[in-house]
Amino acid sequence: MKFRIALSVLLLVWIVFTKVNLSQAQTDTTTQQKKEKNVKMITLPVLYYSPETRFGLGALASLSFKMGKNKKATRASNLQTYFLYTAQGQIDGTARYTLFTNEEKYVINGRFSYLFFPEFYYGIGNRLPKENEELVSYRRVRVENRVLRKITQKLFVGLQYRYVEMFQVRPTEGGLLETSQVPGYNGSKVSGLGAAVVYDSRDNILAPYKGAYLELSNYNYGSDLGGEFDYSTVTVDLRKYFKLFAHRKHILAIQGYGNFITGTAPYKELSEFGGGTIMRGFYQGRYRQNDYMAAQVEYRLPIWRWIGMTAFTGVGDVASEISKFDIANAKMSYGLGLRFEIDKQNRTNIRVDYGRGSDGSAGFYLEIGEAF
Repeated sequence: MKFRIALSVLLLVWIVFTKVNLSQAQTDTTTQQKKEKNVKMITLPVLYYSPETRFGLGALASLSFKMGKNKKATRASNLQTYFLYTAQGQIDGTARYTLFTNEEKYVINGRFSYLFFPEFYYGIGNRLPKENEELVSYRRVRVENRVLRKITQKLFVGLQYRYVEMFQVRPTEGGLLETSQVPGYNGSKVSGLGAAVVYDSRDNILAPYKGAYLELSNYNYGSDLGGEFDYSTVTVDLRKYFKLFAHRKHILAIQGYGNFITGTAPYKELSEFGGGTIMRGFYQGRYRQNDYMAAQVEYRLPIWRWIGMTAFTGVGDVASEISKFDIANAKMSYGLGLRFEIDKQNRTNIRVDYGRGSDGSAGFYLEIGEAF
């Protein structure tokens, strides 16, 4: 199956679980002073395999902590890093963060990443045959940062910046990407500045039990900011979480998502369908187009002690413009997942999901934190 598959070595995972749970048991018996330090570091080794890369080794790490003096009125900040090195010499390194200052006066989040990895390209559109599949290798540097200022207790407003450079693009010789010469086929540089309005009442950013997250944001990309393409994007992200029983961790999570592009964007910056967060089971970029709308529902429940599971389903599609969306042709995904709680206090889970798409595609996903 030509699909990226992240395989966690179960023995290593169980060792991590054992160590973490022993550590938690010891922590529960320590003094209140140590608890108030509220800093947790989690690491997870990863064995990776895909037909394009062969074997790779890497690590996931997550750091949770609270900033400022008033920790009761400040949610835990989180920093996650991921690094992978394959037998083919390919590299994927990413750091992403969400920081809450004292009493959440400011919220700062973003990511830095460097990628040298092959990726399948199928073309542009929402009806692309599997036979289009071709392998494209490239390097990419991505920098994103957002700074939000609290306006009311749960409402935040601010600015955001994004820079992405894609270079050393090597498409399949004589393949679809090389012959079609779509914008960005031989590389691209985009630089965009925008604004964001966020309402966030979630009780936890990694594994919410209740609350909502509502985002409306945009970017304006242009040559005046150092980019090579002029276009704009609008993103809408709506999430709601319900704790179904007062004393049991049964959570119903719902998300609606939309990304809309006007202007001429390079192909890699178009809305990409699929991936590990929404429409799980579809290869990320299996379909791509200007506009993307999707929705998903996930039910999360405990099984035994620090082990839980989830069931999820989603529906969505891409189109050249909003008026071209057709619910009759929408694509569906569904799947199951396991959750392993490795930090009870900060609700940090290892997420292992298996998703399938209505076109027969499938994929495994291994990360720290929920999909949404």
